[in-house]
Amino acid sequence: MLKIARIALPKEQLKKLTAGERSLFLLLGSASNQINALWKLVVVATNEGTKDPVEEKVSAAQTHIFVRLLIGIMREALKLIEKRFLGSPLGKEYVPRLSPQATDAFNRLKKRFSTQDKLVVIRDNFGFHHPALDDMEAAFQLAVNSDGDDTDWCMYLNDALLNTFFFASDFVLVHGMANAMGETDVNEAHRKLLGDIAPIANDLSTFAFGFAEAIFIKYFGELTATVVAEIKDAPNIDDLRLPWFMETTRFLPTGAPQ
Repeated sequence: MLKIARIALPKEQLKKLTAGERSLFLLLGSASNQINALWKLVVVATNEGTKDPVEEKVSAAQTHIFVRLLIGIMREALKLIEKRFLGSPLGKEYVPRLSPQATDAFNRLKKRFSTQDKLVVIRDNFGFHHPALDDMEAAFQLAVNSDGDDTDWCMYLNDALLNTFFFASDFVLVHGMANAMGETDVNEAHRKLLGDIAPIANDLSTFAFGFAEAIFIKYFGELTATVVAEIKDAPNIDDLRLPWFMETTRFLPTGAPQ
């Protein structure tokens, strides 16, 4: 059973925050929401399911898409902390107010600001923006000369548009990502990415909650959480799957009979 608690955020109290405090509080909360949502999708999409080789192949490619989006969101969250908290008057006030857990998370995140980060490369070229022409051509050449087989150069389709997948497109993109990371093996590059982003995602959410907690203490007094729901039938995330191919009577081609 999941006990869901609610912490009230009265509008009159929120009005007492400075514009900088309020903006960062709300944006960090939004970033945490996005990271948690996408991380759940990554976990569910990687759960073992069908043994059908086509479904397995396309569902794995779907996971790559979620990972790219997650990396883009995480990079934007890091930029938010770097620009509006690190070294700012707001940061100087709130760093001493952070809990030990949030302080540790913040210190680990700070180490990523001074080095060239693979998250930046992926966010700028594959997550939130399309690769430049030269980068896309380089990715294609790497893919076409890789050890992949003919089934990597195809697209899958069904009566429902939702089940269409341009596999060749993703096959080229993952080679571009691997090349940007200095990796020659796309599977190894993906494994390293998943290993890297898990602790960063955790640190971002830990810092976001720690900053919120400091805001609460300053303006709201002690935190008061009230249990508002008990969800008895919540699924175990390890039991869920998100296959690419799904039965649907919607999202058919325009003019197709339903």
